[in-house]
Amino acid sequence: MTTMRPHHVVASLLIVGVAAIAVSLAARAGSAGGDPPAKESTPAANESAPAAAPTGHEGHQMPEATAKSKPEPGQGVRTTITGEVMDPACFIEAGAKSISPGHFQCAVDCARSGQTLAIYDRANDRIYFIAGELPGKNPNDPVINFIHQKVDVTGGVYHRSGVYGIVITKVVPHKEKG
Repeated sequence: MTTMRPHHVVASLLIVGVAAIAVSLAARAGSAGGDPPAKESTPAANESAPAAAPTGHEGHQMPEATAKSKPEPGQGVRTTITGEVMDPACFIEAGAKSISPGHFQCAVDCARSGQTLAIYDRANDRIYFIAGELPGKNPNDPVINFIHQKVDVTGGVYHRSGVYGIVITKVVPHKEKG
């Protein structure tokens, strides 16, 4: 059994925490029912909020344009991303050079020891953390055989607090056009 390097442990905990938050937010968005917590309101506050304004997460007011563009709760925005399957813990420390043949075994070892993999979209310099659809299901399963390979990944994409995540529904090796 391999051991994780100390710097990978810290980065792994950070990434797992971010992924857990993304999954939790996605689950909350998809859950039905459940009243939002009661809030004290004043007449002035009630007058400033439009009566027909759409509500977002936990009853927060949202601008009309955001409400119209928002996907169905819990679905994310269905998107296909072209990128490389990578270990985000190594990437945070070493940058794009961590997606090279010399780091392949490290990425495999990290994934096998519980590190969630990610998709790196070089064209947009963006990392998409992979979120599992269900608790107890390994989110790495769809991409584990594609580490350090370029793939086309389709799924529900979420963007919150500057972090991107994807719940994968389909993965295929990328084929260059031309």
